[in-house]
Amino acid sequence: MNNNEPVKDETVSPKVSQISMLMSAICMGNVGLFVTALGGYPIYTIVLLRGIFGTFFLTLFMIKSHSLSREFLKESFKYHWKPLIISSLIYPILIYLYFLNITIYGYAIAAFLLYTSGIFVLILIKLTKMDTISNTTIISFILAIIGVAIIMEFWNFQALRILPLITGILSGFTLAIFIFYKKIIYNKRNNDVQVLKAKGDFDIFLAWFNTLFIIIIFLPLGASDLPRLTYMELIFAIFLGLIPTALAFYLYNVGVKNDKGGSIIILSFIEPIIATINTIIFLKIFSIYTIIGGTLILIANIIVLKYSNSIDIE
Repeated sequence: MNNNEPVKDETVSPKVSQISMLMSAICMGNVGLFVTALGGYPIYTIVLLRGIFGTFFLTLFMIKSHSLSREFLKESFKYHWKPLIISSLIYPILIYLYFLNITIYGYAIAAFLLYTSGIFVLILIKLTKMDTISNTTIISFILAIIGVAIIMEFWNFQALRILPLITGILSGFTLAIFIFYKKIIYNKRNNDVQVLKAKGDFDIFLAWFNTLFIIIIFLPLGASDLPRLTYMELIFAIFLGLIPTALAFYLYNVGVKNDKGGSIIILSFIEPIIATINTIIFLKIFSIYTIIGGTLILIANIIVLKYSNSIDIE
């Protein structure tokens, strides 16, 4: 391929996008286990560990895909610098809020609070007219949100703690902004492929750039804790950087890249389902409301998987 030819991002089928998002959600759904294993450290240190080892593995992916060339990095940053900076500044904040809620509420509820982001994403998509939202997507999303409400037992006000609930919703809001700016980036790449000439894997680059900012933001706070890591804690930190970070982020970006109308976002609700299963197995906490709400979310996912090909993207 001539170096002067434009580089078009590799497109994948809708099914591949769906599978990528599902696999990403499964990986991310296990993040609470690693947060608990590293619970002897402050939240900002755990977030920093995710950033350090996530960046390490993503750098290996970057090297393997020949994405560390000066030309590719320069082109990617120059062409997308505004949404790149915004999303990368937002990301460390949302991870901190999410991990904080894991320590307060446990895996399942923290994950479902995070996924109130879908409300904000669809609002942003609608307000900016970025994509058309189909009736099927809206129905699926409503089912998913009802499922979240049941799992949270919103009618039991005595069980709710206002401040943690606010931090949970804030985590969802920051995730929505993060997703929204990722979609801006990918929409621009899909619409203006003629100006893209450098070779490289942009999916990996985007995940790498986000985790790099975690290090930049939290290293001053958590650096003093790093020498205290035991051998087992180091193993947990490595897996935290690999499974629910490097692999999950890459797969997530593949899914979001080919999303239209917000439908792929619904599939990410598998993450709190995995977190709920882990809550039952490892924390020995079981609630019938979690099962009912989780079932509604699964139904929403099935609807999207079955009818996504008919979604109007014009």
